[in-house]
Amino acid sequence: MTKKEKRRRAQQEMEEREEEREVLADEITALHEEMAATLANFSDTIEPELLEYYTYYYKASQIKHSYLLKKLKKLYYEIGENRNVM
Repeated sequence: MTKKEKRRRAQQEMEEREEEREVLADEITALHEEMAATLANFSDTIEPELLEYYTYYYKASQIKHSYLLKKLKKLYYEIGENRNVM
């Protein structure tokens, strides 16, 4: 593999990571909106079953949010390292 091919392949991998980063950022934004809606619904209900549902749903959303942020941070570090190499 020549230097030019290696450089092209590295550029392609970086573009794929950048695209994945954008998808993750969009997922996090959508999750923020879901969490805000869940809190609004929680505030507007008095039914014990629904209060329990919204509590569990919000907690699950927090766990998902944490997972997505960790994944996004890992991508940022990988993208940064690849840019320093080039």
